[in-house]
Amino acid sequence: MVGDDRVRVEDDMSYRYGRSWHGVLRRPIQEITEQQARARFTDGPSFSVSKVADPAGGVVPDYTLLIDPDGMYVGAEFYDAFGSRVKRYHFDEDAGRPGSLFLREVVVTVYPDGQDRWLSLRGSTAHTSFLFQPDGRARSYAAVRGRPAAKVEEFTGVDVSAHWVPIITFGDWDRFGEHREPDLPG
Repeated sequence: MVGDDRVRVEDDMSYRYGRSWHGVLRRPIQEITEQQARARFTDGPSFSVSKVADPAGGVVPDYTLLIDPDGMYVGAEFYDAFGSRVKRYHFDEDAGRPGSLFLREVVVTVYPDGQDRWLSLRGSTAHTSFLFQPDGRARSYAAVRGRPAAKVEEFTGVDVSAHWVPIITFGDWDRFGEHREPDLPG
């Protein structure tokens, strides 16, 4: 522990808990202690955990996980050097495999060339979303600011075997904070 019990330090990295990560203030919104996060993991409500190099704050996290009670949903967010969200993974429970989560969606966001500060998602120039189904169907949605329509494509026969992962347990953050580059259709 460093300073108080809101921060857990492990291998020169810290884990900070809260409702979600604030990109401008560079700290958790409504920060909570690890003990409170443990209670929320079991009883709710949802919470976030961010892995940061400096427990005092002011840095961009390696990642932030948004976690529902009992780990039935995990959203993993990744950032650029300015703290703008550039990638998000959505894992959720699927009745077909109890005890596992399925990587259901990958969203990649692009910001303007020459970006020199934090930008919200509204400041992005484009984003692509890939939505996967356990039966190998997938859908991509690509939108570029200023273009009249998004490009939507449907796929079948996509290998989603690597999309299944054992359900998250408390403290198992780094496994879900890994950058995963699943085989994307198209």
